[in-house]
Amino acid sequence: MIIRQMQPKDCFAARRLWQAVFHDTEGFANFYFSHRFTPVLSFGAFDDGELVSMSLGRRFRMANPSYHAVMISGVSTMPEYRHRGLMRETMTRLLENARLRGYDIAVLTPAIPHLYEPFGFAPLTYAVEVTETASDLPGDIMVCMGAENLYPIYQKAEKAHRCMMHRTKEDVELALNEYRRDHGITLITKDRNGYICFLPQVDGVEVTECLAVNAEDYQRLMKAAAFHSETQSATAWLPQDCGLPGTTVRPLYAVSLKEQIRLESLSNDPKSYCIEKY
Repeated sequence: MIIRQMQPKDCFAARRLWQAVFHDTEGFANFYFSHRFTPVLSFGAFDDGELVSMSLGRRFRMANPSYHAVMISGVSTMPEYRHRGLMRETMTRLLENARLRGYDIAVLTPAIPHLYEPFGFAPLTYAVEVTETASDLPGDIMVCMGAENLYPIYQKAEKAHRCMMHRTKEDVELALNEYRRDHGITLITKDRNGYICFLPQVDGVEVTECLAVNAEDYQRLMKAAAFHSETQSATAWLPQDCGLPGTTVRPLYAVSLKEQIRLESLSNDPKSYCIEKY
């Protein structure tokens, strides 16, 4: 077994392992491995040349310029190679490599949080899990085709929430294009005060982004997404200050990579919201 830093030539093997474990849509897999796969920040375990376990990292540009962050995703191991410590090895090397490269913190959105506690990861951001139902489409909602209308809303949220990912207009346009190719829908209020992105599913909708300037727009957008669902229901993680009732969750976890970096001030801040899952 060889544990090493990933190389560009490992892209297709990493994608195969990702899909074998996570079963994401082809559109998202195309997007991630075309634009976000970063070999220099990623590590894999290879058995006789076959990638059997990996931890992927990429640069994460936070709106708060004080932190130089790396986001970790794709932590996965083939079933027959689990319980051998391979995830521990790839994660340990990724974190040390990031520290040596000058990164301040590492962040991730864990499906099973306790697996990452041994590495020092702890909850960082707040969100509210909100569910809305609808039987008809709210008025004054339209399909959004480009980033020129959507990006100003994102900029407002970026300034308001300390852990938001910093995106350029080009970043938003790229994500929006790939999202449409994956059969996603993006709706925006006609007064351009909010938008929502979601994927229609058999048993509901998967809301991937929702940002607005007030509670009324959040509710209208959530109801608009629910209208596209066979169950007439939509659930999403929204900023804690969205104004809608829901259950508080902590979607983003983080660990400091430098002794002088203290995350407590951010983890206790209700505005430390991050929209990015990947």
